[in-house]
Formats: sequence, C-alpha cells, structure tokens
Amino acid sequence: MKILGSGKGLQTKARMENCMKKDTRKRHAAAAAVVLGSIIFYLIWYWQDGVIITPDSDSYLMMQADREPLYCIFLWLMRELFGHDIYLDAAVVVQCVLAGIATAVFTLSLKKRFDLNRIVTFLVWAIQCGLTFLNRYVAHRKYSYFNSIRTEALAYSLYLFLILGLLAILYDKSREGVLLSLIWAVVLTSIRKQMVVAFGLIFLAVLYAWWKNKGWKKALLYAALFVALGLGSTRLIDCTYNYVCRGVFTMHTGDSSFILGNELYAANEGMAERITDDVNRAIFLEILARADAEEYNIQYAGEGWYGLQDHYSMSYDRIKFDIVMPVIREYQDSVGMAETDREDNYNAIAGTIMKEILRPCVPDLFKIFVVNVISGFITTLLKVHPVLNVVAPFLYAAYIALFVWLAAKGSYKKENSSLLFAALVMTALVATIILTSATIYCQMRYMLYNTGLFYQAGLIMLHEALR
Repeated sequence: MKILGSGKGLQTKARMENCMKKDTRKRHAAAAAVVLGSIIFYLIWYWQDGVIITPDSDSYLMMQADREPLYCIFLWLMRELFGHDIYLDAAVVVQCVLAGIATAVFTLSLKKRFDLNRIVTFLVWAIQCGLTFLNRYVAHRKYSYFNSIRTEALAYSLYLFLILGLLAILYDKSREGVLLSLIWAVVLTSIRKQMVVAFGLIFLAVLYAWWKNKGWKKALLYAALFVALGLGSTRLIDCTYNYVCRGVFTMHTGDSSFILGNELYAANEGMAERITDDVNRAIFLEILARADAEEYNIQYAGEGWYGLQDHYSMSYDRIKFDIVMPVIREYQDSVGMAETDREDNYNAIAGTIMKEILRPCVPDLFKIFVVNVISGFITTLLKVHPVLNVVAPFLYAAYIALFVWLAAKGSYKKENSSLLFAALVMTALVATIILTSATIYCQMRYMLYNTGLFYQAGLIMLHEALR
C-alpha cells in the first residue's frame, strides 16, 4: 500500500510540475508576444515615415559643443558601425526597437508588481503606445519621436527604466534599484539636461525608503551622497567627451542661453546700462532691435495667461535661434575669431548678459514662470486649448481624490499598493514642470515623459479601488 501511495504521489507531483512548466511556457510566450508586438508597433512608423530630420538634428550630427554628449556619441557610433549612407536609418531602427523593449518591459513589470489582470495590462500597454498617436496627430508633428533624430527618441524609453528603478527603491528597498536608478539618471542627464530632475527623484526615493531602518540623518546622508555621485559622474562624462573631441576638459556650453532667452523676451533698452562691457552692450541692443522688429517682445503678447503663453512659446526659439545666435556669430565674424574659440566666446557673452540683466527682469520672469507652470500642467495631460484647459483640472482632481480615497481605506498598508507609484508619478510630473518652466517653456515634447505615467498610475489606482 505504501508503494502504491508513493506511486500516486509521484504521479501527482509530476502532473503538477508539468502544469507549472506549461504555465511558465505560456507566460514566456505571452511576454515574448508583448515585446515583439511593441517593437513592430514602433517600427511601423519608421516604415511609414522613414528618418525624420528636425531643426535640432544638425547640432547633434555635428557634435556641437552646446549639446550634451551621449546622443552625439550614439549617432557617431551608428555612423562608425553602419557607414554614412545608412547610419541614420540604423539609429532610428535602434531607437524604435529600444522603445518597443522599454514599453514591453515597463508594462510587464507593472503587471507583476500590481497583479494586474489582462484587460488592465493591455490598457497600460495601450496608453504607452498611445503617446505616439498623441504626438503625431494631437501635436500635429505628423511623425513619431522614435523615428526622428532628436534626444527624446532615446530619452523617453530610458526614462521608463529609471521609473522602474525608482519603484524598486520605494517598494523593495532595493540597493540594486538605487544603482540602476543612478545609472539611468546619469545616462539620461548626459542625453538631455532636463533629466537632471531624475537626481531629485532618487534623493526623495532613497530618503523615503531608508529612513525607517537607518534613521533620518543616515538616510539623508546616503541620499545626498548618491546624488553627488550621480552629478559628478555626469560632469565627468561631459568633460571627458569635450576633452576627447575638442582638447578641453570642460562642460558643454550653452546652458546659460536658456535663461537668457527668457530674459530677452522680457527685456527693454533701459537695461543696457547694466551691461558693463561695450561689446556685450552693443550685442544686447542689436538683439532687442531685431526682436522688436519681429514683435517677439513681451509687450506684443495677447491678453491673459493664454495670450502670454501662446506668444512666448512662439517667440522663444525665434529669439534664441533666429536672433541671438546670428548676432553673436556676426560679431565673431567681424573680429575674425577662430572657430575653436567661438563656442566658449558665445557662452561667455550669453552668460555675462544673463547675469547682468537678471534683476530687472525678475518681475516679468516670474509672470512667465507662472504662465509656464499653468501651461505645463495642462500640456502634460492634454493640450492647451480653451476647452481642454477646463478638462485638465478635473483629471488632476480625480487622480488626487482616488489617491486620498485609497489612502483613507488603508491601501498604503498593502505590500503592492499603487499609492507609492501614484505619488512618484505626481512628484516627477510637478518637478519636471517646475524645472522646465524656470528654464524654457512647456511644449509637449518636454512634458510627454510623465503623460503616460499619469494615466497608467490613475488606471492602476482605479483597478485597486474596484478589486
């Protein structure tokens, strides 16, 4: 009897193992299908539109000194590997494949962490893919960012991996999550300076995750050390890149021109007396004269916040690229300045003027900042439009109400509560808007990093509430 019992037990065990193997194979097959489907989705846009060259593309292709290093290096590497004739196509294919992998990994990771059913998992995936439709049709760009030559083509995908690293810190108290988050933050910031916001998110995530076990002081110290290490690594990459390319161990140039663009929009001729250098003063006055001739100054803005936002967003790039850059280049031509000295000289002129006219510009800069913030909150979710401007506050209110309701029900006590994810998304969203509003303007491509995350976090909170 014992032998027969043992035989039945072995048979039962074998059947269970076979079932487990079948389930594992099914899960692997489903995961592979999600990855493959995601890659195909993004490659479709390359097949339809080909490689899209944008006004910013040349500055990366030429590896200009005012650009962050990693996207320039990526394009250079594609050129070295595939040759001049097809390297842009190769770059776009890599970008599309990376977008597909990031979308699939992010979707499957959220499914596993929050125990999502198939319908919610599909909707999470669809939201991420839907950003391409949003950009192509709502923003009227008529192409996908992933088949264009611009930093967002890599940054959007890598940002999802950063978020997964931050979730590992928040939910798992994972040291591996800290390491991965730092790596992605360094890579992202070396692609696009706007992503310096990632270090702020790492600081807050580490502080939250470690304060109970290590105490506030140690958690604060570790968080600060991690951020310092990340920022130092970013600076080292930047300086090393410029040393290899230009023989000078220095950061990329041009950061001061972002704030200068805002100041020049608000400036007037009376501020010229604050500029001490005669050459810089003449350049400043010439810039203002050309901006005034094109009605790019703040006095030509329309009524209300919408009128100011619309005029400012239209004028900012025109001031920076059509006026400031040509005026300074014309001065450099007039004195016969060597090409190797021009970027540093440009940065010095822009930086000096920026500092000297900052104080009288503060009132209008604050007004522009507030308008940018309003625009940023709307643009992150929808698009600035008289009707949609009213809808956006209701979406935020619904998100916050759902968050508060789940918290009141004690959701935060659950191991896989969606509240931490929702809080992370809202923190990232607000930080991105504030940073972008302080330096440039909140156009859609700067805001899209958190657009999908907002709707995904809201959906997952709703899923948790209805379970």
